[in-house]
Amino acid sequence: MAIIKQPKANSIMEDRKKIESLGFIVKKEKLASMVSEIRYTELILEDLDPYPGFYDHHILPSNPDGQKPRSIFFILKNFDVRHEDQFIRMTMRIKQDHSLKFDAVPGSLVLFNKDVPCIRVFMDDESRIKELIEYYKKGGISFAASTGVKHYQSLIKLRKYFDMDRMAKGIYKDADQPDIYYIEVPEFISWDVFEQATISIRNNWDHKIYDAAQAAIYQKTGVIDMVRIYDNKTTLAGLQYLQEQYHHESNRI
Repeated sequence: MAIIKQPKANSIMEDRKKIESLGFIVKKEKLASMVSEIRYTELILEDLDPYPGFYDHHILPSNPDGQKPRSIFFILKNFDVRHEDQFIRMTMRIKQDHSLKFDAVPGSLVLFNKDVPCIRVFMDDESRIKELIEYYKKGGISFAASTGVKHYQSLIKLRKYFDMDRMAKGIYKDADQPDIYYIEVPEFISWDVFEQATISIRNNWDHKIYDAAQAAIYQKTGVIDMVRIYDNKTTLAGLQYLQEQYHHESNRI
């Protein structure tokens, strides 16, 4: 996918302290078939390496409480984005009627070299996964059949509702998730170019322990492109440095 050149949206976000919007996240993570004592007839993948730029082999948390909740992915036979509102309503009904604590968003990921639709799920009690699947089936969602998937790197795109607080011009903090930040950038670029830019920036900076992904939100004036940063020791100066570097990398292309 090439760089998408477009007129830069006149961001009205600079004058707002609170930003709420729909958008999406693009990231690359290591997936595999979910390991469980329960047997499922549906294909479920688990995230083996959340925030890979941060939780690498050298800085794994020393105790389980330090781990971020893992994502699991229900792989679907098909999903029409035009029906996203139906999915949201279905999810709301499940939460209201069945006392299940979970978060679910639609998206897509690469599996066997194809883009396939999925539901990304965070769930407090994973012993109730089968129950959750049955509720979605009753709502008309079709799941792909279970098959063995060895660990591999997958590009993942997820729909997201953004709730952010403005820290400085073009820099925002996630209001719901600690250690998550967003910086505005000029263009949306292909993942390969973004990945190489991130490697270059990291290699030329002393602070190397952070994870970066692509993001965008929809505003009245257009699409605002961003980089999502996960870092539990960042500073505003550090975020401003990253923003400057990503702007520089975009201008080099």
